[in-house]
Amino acid sequence: VAVTLFRKRKAIKAITTDAINYLKMKTWDIYTDRRINTLHPKIRAKAKEFIIRAEKELGIKLRVTSGFRTWEEQTKLYNKGRISPGKRVTNAKAGQSYHNYGMALDVVEIKNGKAIWNNPNWQRIADIGKSLGFEWGGNWKFIDKPHFQMPFGKHHTALAKLYRSGETEGGYIKIT
Repeated sequence: VAVTLFRKRKAIKAITTDAINYLKMKTWDIYTDRRINTLHPKIRAKAKEFIIRAEKELGIKLRVTSGFRTWEEQTKLYNKGRISPGKRVTNAKAGQSYHNYGMALDVVEIKNGKAIWNNPNWQRIADIGKSLGFEWGGNWKFIDKPHFQMPFGKHHTALAKLYRSGETEGGYIKIT
């Protein structure tokens, strides 16, 4: 029993140390670092690890194009192509997007200074994201390949309830 507990403690310490190390690191891109810092504190290390591993393992420089979004920003995006000019970019109303809770990020590969949206590498990128616990929008009925989220087993309706009730810590909803 003592050996098992020692191994578990050692494994937990290694996971914690890895998270701290990734939090201290910077990605290749200042815009990505800034956007990661808007995310819920519980996913920041995983988001950084995602970007850093994509570059190290795949040679792909990912930029985070969107992190946390306010409900007002989400409403503006939802209205595009509906009551505002432009192409529809989301099916999520305010409170329905994990971006509204800092639990989602959108990424794109940057190559020679250009964003590669129609990317043949999405599956390889997704494999890294999924290995870190992110859900990938490329697996949805409404395909959203740049989107990765970490819902911690909570539906957006439960998150909205927490948000409305004021159950927050440091400006983010409490995820237990």
